Amino acid sequence: MPKSNPFLDEVYSLSDLEFSQLNEAVTFRKNKEKFGFTTLDEAALKYQREVSCPNCGSISCKKDGKTKTGKQRYRCNSCGNGFVYLSNSIFNSTKKDFNTWAKYIALMIHYPSLELAQEICEISHPTAFLWRHKIFETVNGYQDHLKLRDRIWIDETYITDSSLIRNEDYKEMRGLSRNKICIIVAIDIHKNMIAVISGHGKPNAKRVKKALADHIARESTIVHDGDRSHMELIKELNCKEEYFKANPKDKEYLASMELINNMCSWIKRYIYRFVGMKISNLQSYLNWFVYLLRVKRDEEKYPKTERIIRHLLLNESRFTRK
Repeated sequence: MPKSNPFLDEVYSLSDLEFSQLNEAVTFRKNKEKFGFTTLDEAALKYQREVSCPNCGSISCKKDGKTKTGKQRYRCNSCGNGFVYLSNSIFNSTKKDFNTWAKYIALMIHYPSLELAQEICEISHPTAFLWRHKIFETVNGYQDHLKLRDRIWIDETYITDSSLIRNEDYKEMRGLSRNKICIIVAIDIHKNMIAVISGHGKPNAKRVKKALADHIARESTIVHDGDRSHMELIKELNCKEEYFKANPKDKEYLASMELINNMCSWIKRYIYRFVGMKISNLQSYLNWFVYLLRVKRDEEKYPKTERIIRHLLLNESRFTRK
């Protein structure tokens, strides 16, 4: 028989206010032990975020008293603008505490629906939506600097553009027609990945080259399905090639292209989780998928949630409702 909890009667005797304060204290302790901080400002200090003016970007600033909630205010020496520590971040003007954000960020690792995030974090649906796109804003452009090297697999996958399901005669379009958005995918042996939108329908050589030429190191080995649209890219980068004609009954093809085929399948399953997503936001969703792949790859070195918190705090992106 389990031992009785010595604190149970005491907890039941607390008033609503006292119980709320106890919960807050317990949460603070858990976050202090897990992360080393209990507020967003403390986290920013730990990660040595630079104080910068959100108006002109200057780092020449001075302290200028406190806000009504006790936050440190700053005054820019260049333009005279007043601001707080995190004004130049996605946490600008947030009224929720660090613990709520930490729960939301942990959920974002698992691609949650807005309803799930709303329920667990106890926030409104519009807030859950806003926070998702605030976080996405920090990875827009993330893939720009990525470079794949050594052995690289490339392929394309397609999803339906819900705004272009039918043609002008109201007939459903079939095959790789213009209602299919093309996503060009590449992954190297080090598990670095690229996933970028490349128009509608099957891509030509020009589109493939535009999508991948800046992301592949010269003289690498490119593994592909022999599509002619890949040849110009291979030639321009002076890459070696290995190709396996797409055939789901060919064991050699399945084994050799398993990595890229799996990545294409994972991307489609990931995208299909977000019912009602605007196609105009698709690249942002892909950027987050690629960013998380790297986070999960390195999770033995860096705890996932803490690494994302650090990324968000050091990023100077801002996002507001449109």
